[in-house]
Amino acid sequence: MEEFYENDYSIEHHTKVDIDNYMNDDNSNKLDIIHIFGKEKLEKIQTSLSKATGLAFITVDYKGEPITESTYFSKFCFNIRKDASAVELCRSSDAFGAIQAAVTQKPNVYFCPCGLLEVAIPIVVKGHYLGGFIGGQIRCNDAPSSVSCLESVIHSKKSEKLLEDNRKLMEEIPEYSYEKFVDIANLVFLVINQLSENEISKHMQEEVLKKRIKKFQIANNRCRKENEQKDMQLNELKALSNPYEIINGLISILNMTIIENAPQTNEMMNLFIEYLKYMYMEKETFTTISNEIEHVNQYLKFHKKRLGERLDYSINIPKDLYIRKIPTALLMPFVQNALYNGIMLKKEGGKISLSGDIKDNNIVLIISDNGVGLTGKELDIKFESFKDKNERYYIKLGMECAMEKVKRLFGEDYNIVIEDYRNKGRKCILIWPENLNERIE
Repeated sequence: MEEFYENDYSIEHHTKVDIDNYMNDDNSNKLDIIHIFGKEKLEKIQTSLSKATGLAFITVDYKGEPITESTYFSKFCFNIRKDASAVELCRSSDAFGAIQAAVTQKPNVYFCPCGLLEVAIPIVVKGHYLGGFIGGQIRCNDAPSSVSCLESVIHSKKSEKLLEDNRKLMEEIPEYSYEKFVDIANLVFLVINQLSENEISKHMQEEVLKKRIKKFQIANNRCRKENEQKDMQLNELKALSNPYEIINGLISILNMTIIENAPQTNEMMNLFIEYLKYMYMEKETFTTISNEIEHVNQYLKFHKKRLGERLDYSINIPKDLYIRKIPTALLMPFVQNALYNGIMLKKEGGKISLSGDIKDNNIVLIISDNGVGLTGKELDIKFESFKDKNERYYIKLGMECAMEKVKRLFGEDYNIVIEDYRNKGRKCILIWPENLNERIE
């Protein structure tokens, strides 16, 4: 019987409620014996049981109708069932046994109309009757009187004649003691019901797996549609914010400032155009600190022209750091934060300072200001009513992207630290490894 325990799934962890739910969840048509085992497998089981026990077997569904070919039927029974009227008696006998087994949910032993001992073995899973095995065709002389004898209730004169004509074939049928027969019946009951539970458990797990796969497919399709929508929105945004059109327009205005002899406007336009080029042009993952400082300097110089005495700034980066590498666009969000969320919130303005050094094989850059020193939460509250219609929203987004970039490139050990000092200002400390080639993931 080992071949029938392949892919064994235990049903012990499934409760009766699980089985009930499975049967009621559009699966009632699947819980028939043929669907669970398949006809070929059922007949293999029958054959193995017949070889092991010496009994004939046939499988019936929950209505008592045969659903497999018979195995190990005796010559006597084959001859009897050749007669149309006699076979009806045999089927009535099978149906009787199956009904009794379904009601009691345990093996039902009885004598068929021809006087042979048979047993109906119910297939019951967590209280659900699915069908049964009808087996036997054995002679027995020591059965107790309590065993049902169908000869007295299901018979005909024609069947009596058939029985007499095949008396010699009946005498060839093996004789078992009642105790041995019952022991075999109980053993088959245990085996076939364990197999049934294993098969149903496998079907249940397959259903669970199918549902999970379906959920994954739905989620995957939803993500795919969301990604397509995001891509479309991104493309629309790119089309609307064509940097070349903006820069070309500004260059035209820049040329007009030369014609109209407006040198200060010309200088501011020049600085702003360079800033836009830096912001919009495609960038590599890394650049030099020199390159980043140049753009920061142009940015602060532009706003110095705009704010006048309200803004002062200094850049004190050692020259030997200028050739070092830095993640592109790492500095600018924190410089913008120092300007808009520090200096410009202070009536009299203030100063922004950039400094740098190498410590413990790490490059350290510090952006500090002496502005109002509001914390991130305080700034969120201050600008909450503006939602995304203010500089704070985009500066915060840029800082979050920069922090995520540092973690992604160098690992969780590297982070950007922001220290706020009420009415004294803010300090942003950027740290990344001196030797990028050894640290980048």
